[in-house]
Amino acid sequence: MERVRMRMIISADWHLRATRPRCRVDNDWIETQKKALRQIVEIAVKKNAPIMVVGDLFHSNSDTSFECINMVQKLADRLGSLYILAGNHDLPYHSSENIDKSAIGVLLNSGCVKPIKYFIDNWEDAIGDEINYSASNFDEPDNENAEIVFKHTLTIPSEDKPDFVDCETPESLLRKFPKAKWVFTGDYHRNFHYEKNGRHVVNSGCLLRQTSDFKDYQCGVYFVDTNKNIVDFIPIIDNEELIDDSYIIKENEREKRIDDFVSKLKSTKSVSLDFLANVEAMMERNGFEPELKEVVEELLEA
Repeated sequence: MERVRMRMIISADWHLRATRPRCRVDNDWIETQKKALRQIVEIAVKKNAPIMVVGDLFHSNSDTSFECINMVQKLADRLGSLYILAGNHDLPYHSSENIDKSAIGVLLNSGCVKPIKYFIDNWEDAIGDEINYSASNFDEPDNENAEIVFKHTLTIPSEDKPDFVDCETPESLLRKFPKAKWVFTGDYHRNFHYEKNGRHVVNSGCLLRQTSDFKDYQCGVYFVDTNKNIVDFIPIIDNEELIDDSYIIKENEREKRIDDFVSKLKSTKSVSLDFLANVEAMMERNGFEPELKEVVEELLEA
């Protein structure tokens, strides 16, 4: 296993998109994404290491503009060392058969980015050793005898894994790839590094926070030197003030008002055949607040 000697920037789940996520209040969402990519470039140049994106470069093909594709092209042109896997969000109908119908397919066919296996093949030629690896797109078969693995699959640390979620854990991946010293994953948006007996599972998490529950989360990438067993987390600056969760609070309050209304409606004893009259009478009897009345009226008009 010691013959695998690589220096890399491990990243994943960029989810580049034209439309600003609901939780963001950026004046220019495209510029926010460009700033994050520039930070990754600076890190890669400083560390003199290529960038590996372990899936979900784009959020969806329907929300990928020419500007998003150009962002990646410019990054790749500057570095000359951007390597990718296709994740489930990158592939129409989650199938590698449709890669030529995708934005990521445009980039791969243009030659400005390369598949991760291209990097490993060239590294193998450079060091004169044969590297047994697995680096497949989202739905392609794995090489379970691999010594180094890149895989876009939902992997959650055991202590955080909900009982109802079907996913891998670091332990299950290391059992699946018994010869692997290094496993790099994408799809789970929170970063972690798991190490046991000199074997590593590294998940870089998302590039930018795109949902309100990530407001306090620190995005970043990992610098990895497999020869020296170095795994360093490097933060990506993403202004917390640009994350807005007020709409979640409003929705929760609205749902509570609806639940209150339903409960009170069920408890009403005197009922006529006129539904609207029943509702209005019930609201009067129970002294509904104006806000709750407004919600009820919206429901009645829908």
